[in-house]
Amino acid sequence: MNGVEMKALRQRVGLSQAALARAIGMSRESIGRMERSTDVLERRTELAVRYVAERGLPGEPSLERLHQDVADLLDDASVRADPSSERSLLLKKSMQDWISAGGSDIGRQMLYRAQGVIGLINVTSPDDPMWPRTLEDLVQLKRDWAGIRS
Repeated sequence: MNGVEMKALRQRVGLSQAALARAIGMSRESIGRMERSTDVLERRTELAVRYVAERGLPGEPSLERLHQDVADLLDDASVRADPSSERSLLLKKSMQDWISAGGSDIGRQMLYRAQGVIGLINVTSPDDPMWPRTLEDLVQLKRDWAGIRS
């Protein structure tokens, strides 16, 4: 693997130079030099890069996993349609993880939207005139979320 191939692999899996560097115990500057082919790319570094590209960052869920987790949370909210502060906390954590993992701005905006919809579910009741509209918003949000890519 040369520096150009390493950069292409890093970008394909959506990692910044800094995130890759932290994952394999190097500096961001070293990653940049390797990608520009001014530093030698040792075999052990190549193996570490390939491992992180295949498995994701240690301790951090992949964007695909985050996407599925949010989809599951939205499904649960729409099926149960009951207040849950736990869902709000999970969405807040998902937002932080989404940003850390380099998720798209569209996904970030949808997570903000999801926090608002879940918040409305938490403060309204089925006899509130806003209730049907809130559930409609949740159903539309589920559809929109299913259509985005990390």
